[in-house]
This record gives sequence, structure tokens and C-alpha cells, in this order.
Amino acid sequence: MEFCERDLLADPPGLAELRRLAKMAGVGVRDLVNTKSQAYRKIKPDLDNLDEKGLADLIQKNPRIMVRPLLVKKTKIERGFSEAKYQALLGS
Repeated sequence: MEFCERDLLADPPGLAELRRLAKMAGVGVRDLVNTKSQAYRKIKPDLDNLDEKGLADLIQKNPRIMVRPLLVKKTKIERGFSEAKYQALLGS
């Protein structure tokens, strides 16, 4: 199976890509922020007062707050790690 790996910490997505990923997941850009992560708890951003551009800037500066890993296959996406969901998405 052919795949492309991307280190989201070294190369975080910009606003357009975050919007695309959120749309694929059926969520808002805000839902791509992992509010349970240590990085999020450390910086304690006020997500309620950030628009999508502000969220994108926050993720660019602090990529560890983003939900990871992301598995993308064409127009479908899985957020976080779930072996069962990954197998279903990949057709294994």
C-alpha cells in the first residue's frame, strides 16, 4: 500500500488545509485542537475568542495542540489513534 507520511510537528497545516481537514472530518477547525493534550493545558488558549485564522496561527506556533495522528484517505479522515477505525478506513 502506498502512503505519504507527514510530520505535523515539523510541518503544521495552514488555515486552508485545516479547513479542508475539518470539512473532511465533519467538524469545525476548533475540533482539530486536542484540548486534553499537555501542550494545550500548558498554554491554556482561549479558544472561544479565536476565529479560524486565530486557531490556524495557534496551531502553527504550537503544533502539539493539534489532534494527532491524522489518517487521510481520499475524502475520508480519522483523527487520533484507533486501530479498528484505521483498519476500516484502509479496508484491511
